[in-house]
Amino acid sequence: MVTIQTYISKNSYDVIVNKHLLANGDFIPIHHSSAKQLGNQQLFTSRGTSLYGTVIISYQDQFLTSFYDWDDVDSIWLSILQAMYDCLNTGVGSGGFSERSMDWRMKRLTEKNPAISFTWNHGFASKEWNDIPKISTLRFPENVLLNRLIEKGTKFLKFRNALYDSGPRQNINQLINDLQSFSSDLGYVHLE
Repeated sequence: MVTIQTYISKNSYDVIVNKHLLANGDFIPIHHSSAKQLGNQQLFTSRGTSLYGTVIISYQDQFLTSFYDWDDVDSIWLSILQAMYDCLNTGVGSGGFSERSMDWRMKRLTEKNPAISFTWNHGFASKEWNDIPKISTLRFPENVLLNRLIEKGTKFLKFRNALYDSGPRQNINQLINDLQSFSSDLGYVHLE
């Protein structure tokens, strides 16, 4: 089973950077009752420029990402959706953040059972915290990863639209629509 969960940080950028041990308790999922209030607080403090958090991705209880892979969660979502779109179009998609030396790459494996090889370079996280590997790679069934990214991207978009500053909602919405265009080829089921 593919699991994708978006979390936002309970702390500011400076607090996260200076913390030597991050844990689940430092973040809250976007479906939490106080997530909207916390998101608005972060956006107000950053003058609408940043919403810090992470997107935890796993497959069959193996984790591709962790809480240490945090950054501006709008940018994480935009970059992951763009990488998936590029991967489906050209066979390879990539994205990341130079400031934290964090990046990812998706490679389309066209076989009897199409799959996506998703590699995540943890960048500074692997240097700052010893228990984080430098690189993680998981192989996902193509249609399952696509459907889950569309579903969870849409949920993030709904959360983001509920905040006082809806950020890059048009770009996220366009990428989700672009990914849905692959639906007939990959067996996408419309999720609400």
